[in-house]
Amino acid sequence: ASAATTPPPAASPTASPSPSSSTPAAGAVPDGYLGTWNAAIDNGTGHNTRRLVVQQGEVGDTVLSLTADGPSGGGTYHCVFHAGLTGRPTGEGPLEIGPSTVTDGRPLSSCTPGGATELTLLPDGRLRRLNPATGESLTYTKEN
Repeated sequence: ASAATTPPPAASPTASPSPSSSTPAAGAVPDGYLGTWNAAIDNGTGHNTRRLVVQQGEVGDTVLSLTADGPSGGGTYHCVFHAGLTGRPTGEGPLEIGPSTVTDGRPLSSCTPGGATELTLLPDGRLRRLNPATGESLTYTKEN
């Protein structure tokens, strides 16, 4: 009977390293990218907030949701964008994200779909979203 109970504990440790790898079986997005990230743009119109949510998924799945609100000084807008993963990242990224689509807009005329972007984890724990076509980037801080 003791020989029958030995294999299950031995099998358990060999199964546990897999979920702790940076690319879990549940999807292609490394764990460090997952979660909610916040940024703000302060310009002539006022204070404009950005909330970026990265979820697990495979190539072709929607993994990014971006909510853009602003400005705080009046003439407000609210836009929600979704975008999919276009390539499987190597190691810790960067994540290649395809063009976004507008899923909600108030007013809709103030929301324009965006081009493809790259998400990169920075050494200080923040996340940079870069538009390779324009060179524009915005740095986000992870929400706790």
